[in-house]
This record gives sequence, structure tokens and C-alpha cells, in this order.
Amino acid sequence: MLPNAYLTERQLEIWSLRLRGISKAEVGRMLGVTRQAVYDAENIMLEKVELALIHSAESNKIEPQHIDATQGILLGYSHQTRQRVIITFSARNGVQTWHYQQPNCSKCKLVSSCRKRLIEEAAERDIELSDNEKQLPPSELAQRIFDSLIPEL
Repeated sequence: MLPNAYLTERQLEIWSLRLRGISKAEVGRMLGVTRQAVYDAENIMLEKVELALIHSAESNKIEPQHIDATQGILLGYSHQTRQRVIITFSARNGVQTWHYQQPNCSKCKLVSSCRKRLIEEAAERDIELSDNEKQLPPSELAQRIFDSLIPEL
């Protein structure tokens, strides 16, 4: 799904800057608005992001265990697959569901697109990946990325 189905273009811009750790005051200066305007926009965005993550979990029959709307990430459990599942929200990829514990990515036709999206997820969150890490199977790459975002993993 397109990310702007959840947030406006301006909200996505603020989201991306805040996700990178840029302060509300600095975001306001960069965008020519007040810190209060950024604060107000962020409150609306966080509510929308949390609802999108929860909706995606519900529609995929995933039990939420941890939600961090500021990072755009939900850790859940799939009773069907008996595995942990991660759902992310990003400005580049919208809402994505990651069955990162699937050990055999080599048999999947989507290996390249999963790897590309994971690399984009890392870049959006300022997670540096080495060239070798970028070549990992998506399940291993996901583990590397999400370990740094969710301490519970």
C-alpha cells in the first residue's frame, strides 16, 4: 500500500525527518513552521501510524506484542505460523509485514524485492549496513535490522 494512504505528503516529510532523530525545533526550521506545528503534526501522525500497524496486524491475524509508533514498528506473533512477525511503517514502503524467521529465502521468488525493501527500511532509519550485509538472505538481513530496533528480539 502507498505510504500516503496513511499520511499526507507533509506528514511523510516530517515523519522521515523525525525518524532520523532530528528535533522538532530543527524540523520546524527546515520546513519553515513552528516547533508547535511539528509537535501537533507528530501527534496526529503517531496516532495514524499506530492505527495502520494495528489494522495490518489484525488483518493478518497477528497478535501485537510490542508497538512503537515513533519508530513505525510492531512486533507480533502469528499463531498460524507460530513465529514472530514484524510490521513496519515507512515513508518509502508504507506498511510492510516481515516474516523474518523464515529460514529458506532461497526458494522464494521475491528475494530481490524483499532485500531491496529491507535495505530501504534500514536507510530510512539510519541503520548502516555493510556491503556484505546487503547481500544476506532477507531473513538474515531482517534479523540484523530489527535487532537494532526492537530490544525484545
